[in-house]
Amino acid sequence: MAPDASAGVPTERIRAFVERVYVLVSAPESAEGGPGARPAAVRKAVDEMFDWTEMAKQSLGRHWPERTPAERAEFVRLFADLFERAYLSKIQLADAEKFHYLGDTIEGERAVVRTKVITKQGSGIVVDYRARLERGTQWRVYDLDIEGVSLVGNYRVQFNRIITRSSYEGLVGMLKASAGR
Repeated sequence: MAPDASAGVPTERIRAFVERVYVLVSAPESAEGGPGARPAAVRKAVDEMFDWTEMAKQSLGRHWPERTPAERAEFVRLFADLFERAYLSKIQLADAEKFHYLGDTIEGERAVVRTKVITKQGSGIVVDYRARLERGTQWRVYDLDIEGVSLVGNYRVQFNRIITRSSYEGLVGMLKASAGR
């Protein structure tokens, strides 16, 4: 069965997301929107771009099935906060005008959108956006592969190490502390 035509080409969907985030991040805080309007708009944009549940599940790895539904929901929120901060800090280092889309590869409901990002210092970084077709209607990112390193895989290694040395509750405490909660 072919994906819904409204889903579009993964590259175009990712391009639209990335351009929207760049515009929102670089725009001055709007007096009309009031305090907090821009951060809320950025959060809405990244929420549409990233599949937080899949990313959180994969980053927790073998520890995910042990979690209750409430723990999973809390972890997804904490993971989304952590990843959003990391992504936005990195995207601001890139030159929006030199974000090159190199094409995509689609296998069923999974796709890889290859990009090359030129930083403001002039160095090039290869970033692959791994996306999946959600409910046959839209492509959502479930991992970023930067220079051959999966960010979700990297978090999985770190989170497993923390849980093994401490506990799941210790990991949640660290994530809450990093988010200022």
